[in-house]
Amino acid sequence: MNANNKQLSSWVFYSSILAFCIIIAIKLRLMTYADDVTFSHALDNISVFDYLFQRYHTWSGRVVIEWIMVSTINFHGLWKIMIPACFVFSSYLVWGITLKDKIDFKSGTLLVMAAMLLLNDPVAGNAQWWVTGFYNYLLPMTCALFLMKVLLSSHSSLRKLSTSILLSFLATSSEQVAVVLIITTPFIYFISSEKRLSNKMLTIAYVAILAGSAVTLLSPGSVSRFAVEASRYMPQIADMNILQKALIGVDRLVENVSYGRNLCFIGAILVFLGFIYKRGANDVISKISVVFCVISFVICLTSPSFYMKDISYMTYLGKFYVIDFGSIKVYSFYLFYLLTLICMAVGSIENNDGERDYRAFITLMSGCVSTIAIGLSPTAYASGERVLYVFNVCLVLYGAFTLKRIIK
Repeated sequence: MNANNKQLSSWVFYSSILAFCIIIAIKLRLMTYADDVTFSHALDNISVFDYLFQRYHTWSGRVVIEWIMVSTINFHGLWKIMIPACFVFSSYLVWGITLKDKIDFKSGTLLVMAAMLLLNDPVAGNAQWWVTGFYNYLLPMTCALFLMKVLLSSHSSLRKLSTSILLSFLATSSEQVAVVLIITTPFIYFISSEKRLSNKMLTIAYVAILAGSAVTLLSPGSVSRFAVEASRYMPQIADMNILQKALIGVDRLVENVSYGRNLCFIGAILVFLGFIYKRGANDVISKISVVFCVISFVICLTSPSFYMKDISYMTYLGKFYVIDFGSIKVYSFYLFYLLTLICMAVGSIENNDGERDYRAFITLMSGCVSTIAIGLSPTAYASGERVLYVFNVCLVLYGAFTLKRIIK
């Protein structure tokens, strides 16, 4: 690339980033209702320590997130900078984790930003651009990506490692992010030691992840919160077995990939089909994967979806036992999309030279597990679309991992 092209490339990159940050910052504002109001006034008559102690023992294990949120949410300029900055930085981190060896950081970062901007409006709106959603989803996800970037680098400085371990407590303060980190981190041990940190450093990081996750997932307030939210949103959850709860999570997962033409899912399918084509595979798994992906692609673009959408105490009996939930149509739809996701994951493992790479597989499967797990919560539907954010980020990561293996 000559000097003029480099100069033009830099101008396009930095002007795009600047324009994006300014536009997002101008559009951001606190809502005059719901959680934005609650957390804006959380410290009106109580100290930070007393508030966090009370919340941890009566409501939520997200003590690190809530500490940062209640301390900074009233500084509007701060989160107006942090939200677009975290979005850009998380896109850079996704590039660094997946496409660094294939695409330069300017093109790669803009490509990932474009992919992240394709997230369904309700998902992105609730998890990225809504101020409270930012603290609970975009911010911890950015910290998790930073941790993964450091762990997957053999030359990370002690300062970076220490920072990433500290930020892991913020990342694991979000339950779904914690689940993804718990699942994915152990697989880093199987990566060549030349491409990651030492086993000792990796073990220290994983212990920090487990400790932070335990603080979040095992908080005493979670029990009382479950009881309150169950009585409010889904009283019948106490009578459900683990399969029924898992099916609620599957319903949310299928709803997300099939409804409203999920562009991240469609993009992941196209990248996967491109990988299969480039690989020139002629095995049974590849053929089955192509069939499922092509049918899913067509259905996403042309057909209505079948899922429960909502289970409340008023509609539960009908949906769960009689009409939609018990019909073979819905179960078939669930099974079809689960098989499609499994085919995409399994089909991405092996190259045409026989070399195996499990990163796309692990990323996609961990995203699915973290989404299905929300069926354990009585607010699986009441929480809206933000609980689907982690899965959509995993779709972007999956697509980037797979794209890397297509590019020569």
